[in-house]
Amino acid sequence: MSVRIHYCSLCGFAKHAEAIAQAVSAELGLATDLQEAVWGTFRVEWSGQEIYNRWRTRGILGRLGMGRTPTPEEIVLLLTDVTGSQPAQSAADET
Repeated sequence: MSVRIHYCSLCGFAKHAEAIAQAVSAELGLATDLQEAVWGTFRVEWSGQEIYNRWRTRGILGRLGMGRTPTPEEIVLLLTDVTGSQPAQSAADET
């Protein structure tokens, strides 16, 4: 299963989506799929389940592309909770 990241390219979220995709791949070993979108969209899904949705968390400001987007670390933690995977750093720290 892959993590799908929908992002608004007009809002400048492409690099942010790429950074999250790279972190998800490196930390959790999950494949990612980047999908260009519009109107302030920044949404992360895994296995058809919504993990993060900027429109829901930021309301009208999120739809206008304003405010912050989650960090790669925040998305990795959200996915860790949902998938049961452990981040690579945590596994290395336990040894």
